[in-house]
Amino acid sequence: MKRAMTESAKAEKAKMILDVAREMYQYGKYEDIKMSDIAKAAKVSNGTLFYYYSTKEILFMEMLFLEYEERFKNFMNILRPLDKMSYEEFKAFFLGEMEGILEQDSVFIRLSAIKNTILEKNIDEETAVKAAAAMYASVEPIVRFLTERVSFLDTESFINLMGAQNAIIVGYVNIASMPDVMFKAIAGQNLQSFKIDFKRSALTAMEYYLDGLYRSQNGA
Repeated sequence: MKRAMTESAKAEKAKMILDVAREMYQYGKYEDIKMSDIAKAAKVSNGTLFYYYSTKEILFMEMLFLEYEERFKNFMNILRPLDKMSYEEFKAFFLGEMEGILEQDSVFIRLSAIKNTILEKNIDEETAVKAAAAMYASVEPIVRFLTERVSFLDTESFINLMGAQNAIIVGYVNIASMPDVMFKAIAGQNLQSFKIDFKRSALTAMEYYLDGLYRSQNGA
């Protein structure tokens, strides 16, 4: 008689499938990756795959959860040893951390770009609740640490700041990710001013936002 899998064994199997899908996504496009391809690469049946991840969107949302978790863990590691910061010190810290994640072709950036337009539109309520809870759990300690170290911004301002950062990243990665036909048109017509430097543009926009937020909070 076949034994039922333990919860830890199930978690390991789910993580293994997720790791396989992540590796495929590193070198492929979301729209080109089929669930049957993931099952084949993970050496599991389609039924097993759908047992753990009922839709492709849920699987990729789980992947994004892990990316957020890793990103915010690194954020905290950088933040934890820091003491009180002036505005200029805080700005240098915040932009420096942001620069470290701005790789246009990274899994984190690419998943962030499709989070609202594709993934969140096709997930169930349970996954949506999990997403919101996971995001809060990751951001809350960061906001708490920041309010202890940066006196001129409050909790609401920091939460808005993280939201603005996400919007800037997603906006510029989508603008910069033009199809090949557009890149050829720009090159052919010598329209280089239309070409976007993703990292530089996102950091510049973030700096403008930080400066404006600081001035508004301090009545300047």
